[in-house]
Amino acid sequence: MAIATTLTAVVVVSCSGESTESKLKGNAAQIPSDNSSNNMSNVTVKAMWMYDWFKGKKWGADPVTKRITEKTGVQFDFSGPDSDGDQKANLMLMSGDYPEVMWMDRGPTWDNYVNSKALLPIDVLAAKYGYDKLIGTYIPQHVVDKLKHPDGHLYGLPNWFSDKGELSVGRTLMLREDIYEKMGRPDIKTINDFEDYLAKVRNANLSMANGEQVYPLGLDYDDGSFIEMSNMWGSQNKDYRYYDEKDQRIKFFMFNVSTKNMLLWLNKMYREKMIDPENFTYKGSMKQEARSNGKWAASFSTIWDYWTPNVVLKKTDPGIYYKAYPVPAGNDGVKPYMGGYSTVGWNVAVITNNAKDPEAIMRFFNYYMSPEGQMLSFYGIEGETWEMKDGIPVLKQHAYEQMQMDWDGYSQKTGVRYLELNQYHKYNWEKQSESPDRQADRRIAELFKFDGTDLSVLSIDPNSKAGIVWANMKSGLLMDITTVLIADSEKGARARFEELLAKYERMGVKDVEKEWTKQYQERQKVK
Repeated sequence: MAIATTLTAVVVVSCSGESTESKLKGNAAQIPSDNSSNNMSNVTVKAMWMYDWFKGKKWGADPVTKRITEKTGVQFDFSGPDSDGDQKANLMLMSGDYPEVMWMDRGPTWDNYVNSKALLPIDVLAAKYGYDKLIGTYIPQHVVDKLKHPDGHLYGLPNWFSDKGELSVGRTLMLREDIYEKMGRPDIKTINDFEDYLAKVRNANLSMANGEQVYPLGLDYDDGSFIEMSNMWGSQNKDYRYYDEKDQRIKFFMFNVSTKNMLLWLNKMYREKMIDPENFTYKGSMKQEARSNGKWAASFSTIWDYWTPNVVLKKTDPGIYYKAYPVPAGNDGVKPYMGGYSTVGWNVAVITNNAKDPEAIMRFFNYYMSPEGQMLSFYGIEGETWEMKDGIPVLKQHAYEQMQMDWDGYSQKTGVRYLELNQYHKYNWEKQSESPDRQADRRIAELFKFDGTDLSVLSIDPNSKAGIVWANMKSGLLMDITTVLIADSEKGARARFEELLAKYERMGVKDVEKEWTKQYQERQKVK
């Protein structure tokens, strides 16, 4: 709240006159005059990933980054925040001391940077420097159109974008296979079936190899997991919101009856001691350690959350591993969903007005997002880690096997998926090279996907009244959900849930929903 309030007080005055070169307005007027390095001498760009888990990437230690520098004359000096990324980004924005390039989530922080005129419009840069294929070809036009700011400009380059959501969703029901076998492999078609299964596991008093208790259900315990789990009751909640067909409005997902049903069910599971109580205190890698120890009989997680744990578990016992199963329906006759995909992908790369050489940065992105650059990023060096077969690039078998044994080490050594800066799923080798068991898991997860792009691209000016309301609602959401989940009775859980809805009403949720709906309707008109 303090950050949002301070940012509200920051007055950023744009140039009163228009650019004589192209009569650009807003952020476009911030583009500097030519001081670019067309001589291709190496340029080092300061860049930051706005996530506290970012480990850093060493440029030039692998053949892929070396090749990119040979092609573009650009190298990156990466860093990450030592605390919450959004807080760090907002503090840097207030001081003006932010790096040349940043990777950040689409949301209030990104909107803050756009509204403060701290970002350069990428579409204008592409036109100025002659990188015409970047916008509309390397990045498909449908993705560009969805990502454009209301002022008509593009302020972020997408990462993990796709054409139809391919390879974009992964959350489903994950069961520890040996326990499922021990329990007799019962059918799990509804949430009641699943509840019966969890009770069997609890009553079996199972333990891990280290003697600690196995819990029937583990939670990922973050906003995104709860939003997606609520869709088992037939809704299509995505990024905190849903479209109410009856009212033809965008609404906060906590007002969806499916969310209420999900939280009341989780409360029941908590009261009946199905849920790992340490879920609420896991920090950093502790959750992954729980998976790698086989601590949970089941969880609603992404399939890739278990890739590394499965490798660890199978080393101890080949029969212990997690496998994907269909999502149970919250109610009889309901079509369950889980993850909504967004064709615009996950986060965005932005170029700030602190960029010393915008042309060099654009030269890098134009190459990186080209077919040649994407192939290099995904596959590494041709002949070493991949080859062409019948006109299709294929990751060599030894390369795939090494990736599965030591993803971080092998990628850093060979450059195969080491950078993962701005990836287009069209070039993702997982479509051809993924192991049969992972392909089977992915097919199950994709049975329950839906297109959530139109919901995912909505935003609110974080310095507006509605934006401040939304920031405060979102910041306290996980704790709000927890108060319902750990209530000591169903009556108490229902009462707490209704209290939350009343609180959101008092805070001004209607203003937030009004802004979402207005933007949604405007975007629908230009489809």
